Amino acid sequence: MRSLWKSILVTPGLALGLVLAGPVLAQDADNKSDDKAAGKMTQEQLDSFAGMMAGLFQAEPLTAEQEARLPAAQAVVGVMMPDGFYGEMMGDMMDKMVRPMMSMFSSPEFLLSTRLELSQDEIDALEQAEKIEIMTMLDPAYGQRGDAIVNVMMGKMGGMFGAMEGPMREGLSKAYAVRFDGAQLNDIATFFATPSGSIYARESMALFADPQVMQASMQALPAMMSGIGDMESAMMEAMGSLPGERAYEDLSGEERDRLAELLEVGAASLPDLVKPPKPAGGMGH
Repeated sequence: MRSLWKSILVTPGLALGLVLAGPVLAQDADNKSDDKAAGKMTQEQLDSFAGMMAGLFQAEPLTAEQEARLPAAQAVVGVMMPDGFYGEMMGDMMDKMVRPMMSMFSSPEFLLSTRLELSQDEIDALEQAEKIEIMTMLDPAYGQRGDAIVNVMMGKMGGMFGAMEGPMREGLSKAYAVRFDGAQLNDIATFFATPSGSIYARESMALFADPQVMQASMQALPAMMSGIGDMESAMMEAMGSLPGERAYEDLSGEERDRLAELLEVGAASLPDLVKPPKPAGGMGH
């Protein structure tokens, strides 16, 4: 639970979270004996997460009045987000900000933690030259391998942003049709037609990916993170009066028979099929 909240709150968008998770997933897949099975598992996880996120946000259908305003809204958004703009904006942000962040995944410190059964303190105690020497022994091409992971991830993200542009433009157009009436949309379009307005239209979306804005957001992370632990404690307290989860041993004979019937399995296999409840403090893992 804690890791999910951190992923949602800390990263400046789902795309950034996927980028940062990519090298870890790639490293995990590389350590599996069956690379195809590992890749399949990872894709299923991503598909499942994408489906879950899509189901969280359900918008109301546009009214007839809002539908009538949609062409005007689309014209306004078209000025703000011309073809190719979103991919270019996000690609520039990733290259300037995320690429340096991702370099940590090719650092000797990170790689040694994946190859050696040593604590972080033991790794930190090594001299930098010693870390590089050890890593070179274990993987003579570790630097190039790290660059390859970063380059592939950046390329994949570029394709993802291109695929996102159409839906983003459509969603933004609908949002404008909902939030602004016909006169307001006309005023916005008139402003966008002026020299200052045309510059603002092009820059307004890009401002959210500006390094100044991103840096300020990162500076707020300590304050954001400070509340995560309190959130988990509050959740545990809120659930304190609820009855505990039940193990297989807690089920009555009738419940076991019914569960076997529902799952279409033999009763003898139920003890191995029903997982034990997690410990009360296990939700943070």
